[in-house]
Amino acid sequence: GNINTTCDAWQAENVDGYFAVTGHWIEEKVPMQWEIESSLLGFTKINNAHSGKRLGGALFKILDRVGITQKVNQFI
Repeated sequence: GNINTTCDAWQAENVDGYFAVTGHWIEEKVPMQWEIESSLLGFTKINNAHSGKRLGGALFKILDRVGITQKVNQFI
């Protein structure tokens, strides 16, 4: 099935930058009974320059590492 993602980037008081990616999907464990599932896919320290190019690179590095790049449906 497909996986949707949410991402967050922030900077700590000591100026370290961080980036996290969470995956969300729907499981049908029993016919016609769906459950929303979520999991932290990756968390990494990033350079303080939070440009779109750097954040996109960090996102795809995490998706490649967990092997789900082809399953991602949307980026929110």
